[in-house]
Amino acid sequence: MTISTEAHQPLPFSSAVGSLIEATDAIRNFRAIALLALTFIGAVLVGGVLTMLAGSMSSPLLAFFGGLMAFLVMFYGSNAVGILLMRDAQGQPGMSLVDAVLVSLYTSHRLIAVVFLEFLIVLAAMIAIAILLFVCKIPVLGPVLYAVVFPLSAIVLGVLVFALFYVMLPLAGPAAWSGASVFQIIARLNQIVRTKLVSVILLEVLLFLITAFVALLIFGVLGTGVSLTSGMSAGILSLGQMDLYAMATGLGRGGYGSGYIVAAGLGGGLLMAAAAVVPGLIFTKGVCIIYLGATRNVDFSASEASLNDGLATVKKKAEEARERARALAEQASAPAAPAAPAASADSLQCPSCKAPVASDDVFCGECAHKLK
Repeated sequence: MTISTEAHQPLPFSSAVGSLIEATDAIRNFRAIALLALTFIGAVLVGGVLTMLAGSMSSPLLAFFGGLMAFLVMFYGSNAVGILLMRDAQGQPGMSLVDAVLVSLYTSHRLIAVVFLEFLIVLAAMIAIAILLFVCKIPVLGPVLYAVVFPLSAIVLGVLVFALFYVMLPLAGPAAWSGASVFQIIARLNQIVRTKLVSVILLEVLLFLITAFVALLIFGVLGTGVSLTSGMSAGILSLGQMDLYAMATGLGRGGYGSGYIVAAGLGGGLLMAAAAVVPGLIFTKGVCIIYLGATRNVDFSASEASLNDGLATVKKKAEEARERARALAEQASAPAAPAAPAASADSLQCPSCKAPVASDDVFCGECAHKLK
């Protein structure tokens, strides 16, 4: 039997561009749509209720807690949606909403660790460049060094920022949704930055254009429909001029109209929120497709081994430094050993007859025992 090798070939850039069009299929994933909608509603309800309670109780701490809870609901819910869409992009069987949320609760904290480590890397680079700039303050030699430090620093910071905002942050989510650990995510994204930075950035720009076009199309259709429906409602229901300000504030012509306008504002808000779900799903599935294309048939074992070796070296040096510091601390805190008291001349005795002798005696004066 002949084994086809087509599945083992790297995905060409043109094919990757074409595969991004498949991101629009996310609107057919009804589980993802329902879960993202529930996430939005849950975040608004939790944050809104706790914020209202904080306002009535004049409690800034409760308001902060409400904001934190709304963020957590949004964070874990969005990651659960990402898990569903990643499985869809990988062609794996779907999972239930409860299972997706449970997996998100178990794995999404990896993203926080990855983002923290990424910003630490950028911070370390900026500190190193700041040290070099301080060295450039040396008279005479400083301007010569600055002529080299300035362009190198600009290149390093530029690449780091582009890598951070166009590769590390957007693709950290798909890497975590595919089941990678924290250090696997760092190693894989690092290799993507070193080997496929330009192609990944181009694909993300294209994904942004696709998402923006879909959003413009959806909101254009809804905007036209809302405008026509508002005009017809104003004439038939005698609501007067019905605009966005009236729907947002609930003000109409008289009490009769205000109820309709509040209902229109509520229904229109839900409609716009539902419309915003679609571009979010398309972008999420798009970054999953970009990640899968960038990691297709790529061996990350060398990159992960190099990262593990580096971490082991750092850990070993930190352990050695800790042991050295502990030894120095113990040495400094140990009490000084008392000096042996010098033998008093009056306490010297002959070892034979125990008669007192002087330190310079050669023989004992009592028994003539030789002392020296």
